[in-house]
Amino acid sequence: MLATILIAATLAQNSSPVAETPSPLEQFKALKGVWDADIDGDAKPDTTIEYRIVGAGSAVVETLFGGTDHEMVTVYHMNGKELMCTHYCAAGNQPRLVAKRISKDSVVFEMKDITNLANDKATHMHAATFTFNADGTVRAVWQSMSDGKPGHTADFRMKRRN
Repeated sequence: MLATILIAATLAQNSSPVAETPSPLEQFKALKGVWDADIDGDAKPDTTIEYRIVGAGSAVVETLFGGTDHEMVTVYHMNGKELMCTHYCAAGNQPRLVAKRISKDSVVFEMKDITNLANDKATHMHAATFTFNADGTVRAVWQSMSDGKPGHTADFRMKRRN
């Protein structure tokens, strides 16, 4: 019996700790701060996007077009093991998206459901893909749906403001 206890204690001391997989929310927490965003492809900033960590670290708030009539907020959070976001859109609806594919370089969100959609043909954000580039820049591509078909694509090429 004593030998079994000693062997178990020795194995416990010599085993390396199991590395926990970081939460996918960590990629969004790393965005904390203000980013300049090019939305028309001319490599010049057109707007800023701010990321704040809230709720004792349980959520990340993204503010787009802050202080304007078109200000929009997206809140990223975990729901159990799922990364989700709710986009509070200038269109007056609130699509909830869930991450369907996650890697160290990208997160692909697809719509789960939506509130305040006027009708099935109303314009709304339906999907988003975030690409985390090796040079520290981030690209966020949001795909809308309109009249039941893919609509406008909003392409934000973001660079951290210094």
